[in-house]
Amino acid sequence: MNTKTYAIPKDNDGKSLWKFIIEEFKPRGTFYTPFNLISLPIMLLGLGLIVYRFIYGIGTITNLTQEVPWGLWIGFDVVTGVAFAGGAYVLTFMVYILNMEKYHSIVRVTVLNGFLAYVFYAGALLLDLGRPWNVINPIIGNSFGVSSVLFLVAWHFLLYMMAQLIEFSPAIAEWLGAKRARKILSAMTLGAVIFGITLSTLHQSGLGALYLMAKDKIHPLWYSEFIPVMFFVSSIFAGLSMVIFEGSITHKVFSNQINKKHHNEQHGIIKGLSKICAGAMFAYFFLSMLIFIHGKRWIYLDSSLGYW
Repeated sequence: MNTKTYAIPKDNDGKSLWKFIIEEFKPRGTFYTPFNLISLPIMLLGLGLIVYRFIYGIGTITNLTQEVPWGLWIGFDVVTGVAFAGGAYVLTFMVYILNMEKYHSIVRVTVLNGFLAYVFYAGALLLDLGRPWNVINPIIGNSFGVSSVLFLVAWHFLLYMMAQLIEFSPAIAEWLGAKRARKILSAMTLGAVIFGITLSTLHQSGLGALYLMAKDKIHPLWYSEFIPVMFFVSSIFAGLSMVIFEGSITHKVFSNQINKKHHNEQHGIIKGLSKICAGAMFAYFFLSMLIFIHGKRWIYLDSSLGYW
């Protein structure tokens, strides 16, 4: 392992830093791996579709219209995808607030995965918007509805990405060998974690609140005024499930780069997260049954969606 440390140059010319960064990002090994050979044509196809979308408009490639402005894509990358990125706020709450040190070894990678997920979802939103340049409207505070749920979600997306960046920034400072910066950023971590957890609680439930305004489009069997609460609970086990999935794959692929201590801890971590997931899923089921019984929803079982 390379133990050499690097520091940002004092003369601020940036040359040594840039050389270090270029060296770090230089491919280590052959480019022609099975993963790269499969990924490259998919990326090129996606790039071509993105160019086509911006030239001819989103309707030509998605079949969306003014009557049906949201399709499966927005439902997947925002409503569903954000829940799967919820592992970051759940795990930071467990480690920094509940002091569950057992999971401390996977905090950094989980926060990084969550940050990248939100960045990609924000990028996907630029493709979803018919007029992408209007994405700045909620930020500059113009006349667009400040009471809108999407206004809240947009601001929370931005602020939560900033909070996650601060949470992960000590690792970046460590990578650059900037000890003083790492000390300052580490002191900001707890505040960023608390701020991020608050934002996540609000915007995870906020996404569910979108459905409160679509009562006529949702079957009565599934509609409830408690949809925001259900969205929040589902983000707990969905996020942790993704942490388990990603952790299992990376542990297998990079097993030769993991020290013996962390290798031995992996089974206990996965088992513990699985138990928490099971508890969250039971809470979701219990709340669903309360809503079902209190609302006398069994009368809707004798319908097409009820049979399904």
